[in-house]
This record gives sequence, C-alpha cells and structure tokens, in this order.
Amino acid sequence: MFLSAEETSVSRNSEDSAFLKPDRYAMFVAVECLSSEENAITTFIRHTVLLFLLTVKVSAGTPIMHTSDNGENWSLEESNTNFSLNDVSVSIATGTVIAVGDHGVVLRREDNGIWTDVSPGGLTEDLYSVAVGVSGIMACGAEGTLLSSFDNGCSWRVWTEFGYDDIDLLSVNFDPTHMNSFLITGEDGFLYSSTDGVVTAGNDTDMIGSCGKLCGGFPEVVLGRNGTGYFVENSQGFTVAEVQLGGTTEIVSGGSRYMVAGESGCIYRYEAEGDWKQMNSGTSEDLNDICFVSWGTTACAVGNNGTVLISNDNGSLWRGIDTGIHSNLTAVSGNGSGTAFIVGKNILSEFFEILPFSGIKN
Repeated sequence: MFLSAEETSVSRNSEDSAFLKPDRYAMFVAVECLSSEENAITTFIRHTVLLFLLTVKVSAGTPIMHTSDNGENWSLEESNTNFSLNDVSVSIATGTVIAVGDHGVVLRREDNGIWTDVSPGGLTEDLYSVAVGVSGIMACGAEGTLLSSFDNGCSWRVWTEFGYDDIDLLSVNFDPTHMNSFLITGEDGFLYSSTDGVVTAGNDTDMIGSCGKLCGGFPEVVLGRNGTGYFVENSQGFTVAEVQLGGTTEIVSGGSRYMVAGESGCIYRYEAEGDWKQMNSGTSEDLNDICFVSWGTTACAVGNNGTVLISNDNGSLWRGIDTGIHSNLTAVSGNGSGTAFIVGKNILSEFFEILPFSGIKN
C-alpha cells in the first residue's frame, strides 16, 4: 500500500512508476507484507523506516538552482522531473541550458525559466554528462549512449552506430566553437577523440572529465577518478593527488586556472609552474563538480548534503553558501559572466534505492 501526506500530489508519468510533484513535501512509503521467513532484524528495520518517514517531511523534488549574481543568491526552479540529474551545461554564447540525468532524462530550460522534458523517445540509459557549445550540444551516458542536438536541445539524435555499448561514457567536452572537435571519456581509461578515434590514457582508471581553454580549441587535460591526469597534447601523465576526484572545470578563460574537486572537500588548482596545489575548501563533504561562474574571478563547487562553495579570487579562498537545499548536488555550470546552474539528486529516489524492501520502483 502507499501512504502519503495530505499535501502530496501524485501523478502517473509512466506505466511502471508513480511520481511525486517536485514542489511538494511527501511521506511516501511502499510497504509489503512480511513473510514468515523474514527475521526480526529485517522486521525492525522496516518498522523503524516507516515510523521515521511518518514523522519527518522529506523533500520529494529533484533540485535545480539558478544564480545571476555570481553565486551569492540561488533561486530554486521547478525541475518537472523526479529522476535524479547528473549534469548541467550552459552555453557561454547563446544562453541555452541543458540538464541530463537518470533513465535518459533530458531537460531544456526555456526563455521563461520553465524546464521542459525533451528526452529522446525510448531512451532509458542513465546520462552522465552534457556539453553545450555555440553550434551544437552533446550528451553521453551508460552503455555507450551518445546524443547530439543542433537545434538548441529541442530534438536529439541518438548515435546508435557509435559502437561502444560495453563502455559507460562519463563525460563529453569539445572545442566550444567547433562542434566537430570533441573528446569523450569513460570507464577503464576510455578516451575517444573526434580526430584520432579511441586513444588510451595509459591506465584503467575511470576518466571523469576534461578541460581546456576557451580560445585554445581541443580539451587539453583529462582527469581520472583516482587523482591521476593526462595531457592530451603530449600524452604525458601526472598525478593530482591520491584522492577520488568528482569533477573538473570544463572550459576556462580570462586568467582562470584549471581546478578539480573531489572527496572530503578537496580542491586542487593548477599553478603556473605546472604543479597542482591543494586549496582549503573549508568543508569535509565530498565535492562532485566545480566551475567558473565568472572568468578569472568567481568559482563554484558543489557536493553532497547541499554543499555549495564560492570563491571570488580564482579559487584561493572558499566559503559556504546556505541555499536551504540538502540533496546531494551533482553538477554546476557557469557562463563565465555571473550566471550559473546547479542540479542534484532526488532525495526520495536515493532513499528508496537503499530500503530493505523488494520490488520498489521510484
């Protein structure tokens, strides 16, 4: 049976899934009958979880936040989805904003601030990365999924011929002025260059992202999840630190420096002398992404439990921003001129994944 608070509104978005509207608070529990074979511990856990949910309000939405004042103030926007979002990208030229997430969801922000579902029909694979450029958009995800759009994200082409169905593609990035020059990274050291095809990073770590200069063309640096890195031009490897990295700045310009963020609040900045210097972030929360909101000055990092950090001096000093959101924030993207967007996980979706119930669908 399903238990819901009076203010909860439930709508059926698909044949198999019941969803809660993201602007409501909900106590939404799926309870199945206990069998005689279940032990006392399982029964206790089930009853404890049920009592907890009946006494605590849980935000049911998928968070999207927007700033237009260099990250000092963030406004919550209705995402119109209950799938978790994994990445967001804003064009530095056209203002187009695209977010992607679990179950193949693709959202496009309209000029009036409304987020519209533009997901390709029939796509169910999780999407992990999106890159918006001047002339086009690319997105990638699980099981070799690769998408592109040439009409500002209104319609999408799925690259069924890409041919790497056994590889989870973790990031896509390209020369922001040339759509035909791109770099895709993936699990187990996978790198795909539009000019050279499949290349190798020299190890089997998951390659989580790449970054390059705005006017420098092709992405220059690739980062691995285990703290290793790779210079694209000369195939030289390097080590940032022995930490798990979550994200990297994708496009930098105007004196901005490459930066990466990761577990336990770590932030590393690439110095002029070629070394990576650890900066004091002021948090121990895992950080999942980092970007420049304004070129050369304001940077933003996001992470678990609603962590939002701002630096106004090119990443030297960091301070926390309280947005009132406590979801795990997965990605942030800025246009270099003071505007940025943050997306994150749906709290209820994450919670139901770890419940000791069987047959629960979010």
